[in-house]
Amino acid sequence: MANYRAILELVLAGRGYSEIVAVAGCSRRDVSRVKQVVVGRGLTSAAVVSEADLAEWFPDGRRCVSEEYEQPDLARVLATMRANRHFTLLLGWRRYADGDAAGKKKYGYSQFCALFGDYVRSNDLVATLHHEPGRAMLVDWAGDTIDLVDSVTGRVAPAVLFVAVLPFSGTLFCRAYMNMKSESWLDAHVRAFAFYGGVVAIVVPDNPTTSTHQRAKGDKARVVNARYQQLADHYQTAIVPARSRKPRDKAAAENAVNIVNKRVIGYLEGEVWTSLAELNEAIDERVWEINHDLRRADDTTRWERFTTEEAPLSGRCPTPASKRWSGRSSRRAGTTT
Repeated sequence: MANYRAILELVLAGRGYSEIVAVAGCSRRDVSRVKQVVVGRGLTSAAVVSEADLAEWFPDGRRCVSEEYEQPDLARVLATMRANRHFTLLLGWRRYADGDAAGKKKYGYSQFCALFGDYVRSNDLVATLHHEPGRAMLVDWAGDTIDLVDSVTGRVAPAVLFVAVLPFSGTLFCRAYMNMKSESWLDAHVRAFAFYGGVVAIVVPDNPTTSTHQRAKGDKARVVNARYQQLADHYQTAIVPARSRKPRDKAAAENAVNIVNKRVIGYLEGEVWTSLAELNEAIDERVWEINHDLRRADDTTRWERFTTEEAPLSGRCPTPASKRWSGRSSRRAGTTT
């Protein structure tokens, strides 16, 4: 909800629309509503306006709607997920939906997942959840690209790399695409789930426009895009975008991107690539080495830790619901086509 007191003070101070939107993080429509009240009531000072006045003049419609619904016990859902590795958000929603509503409405599964995501972010739990085995998958686009050369025209086009990581084991997935559009983003998730052989409870994207959007210009909160939410519903996972300007929420993803930049892009960018399939085959080889061959301080590999501690905790990976989400597993475990 917009901070109408802050907007009121700025309006009375004679600030312009653009400045108010930038300072208060609101929409131009919110500013217009406040200006109408100021003119209609002849206000000259915000000091005489009480909180009750603001609530009456600018009612929060969302609050009225939420009062019609039975609110889920999200703290209990989270505690159950931590105590029982096989407890999913879908099970949590079913228990909520089957419970006594005392005459109130029940949220659907998609909204239940969205509320859970908001709860996790608002209670500063994202980073903690990252390091529980099989609990979360962090996803992002790598900043660097690899050039593809058209063998006929000689035209050069950059290929972007999608990166996914399970922060507990550090197991990486990487695939190249010609763009960062929604189709590529969704396909990459499907292939990542197939790569890991299961679905985690939470997917944490770093707020690219292919995954989230603002409800209104200047709004700090971001909403999961409809197609992305549909994919999450199908795979029975929750999308919990990393909070902006909170580096620890995405430290594992940034570390994975750095590894890809050095050990994948750094190895491959000096060669000439003429097809996406050829490039992805080379990327598979590099990712195999990172996951299976590089040993860490405890003398284990990422893949060893994944197979012993994370894979048994992952949810079942359903069949993709449409061709745009489909991905094929390669013949060799731990790689993709």
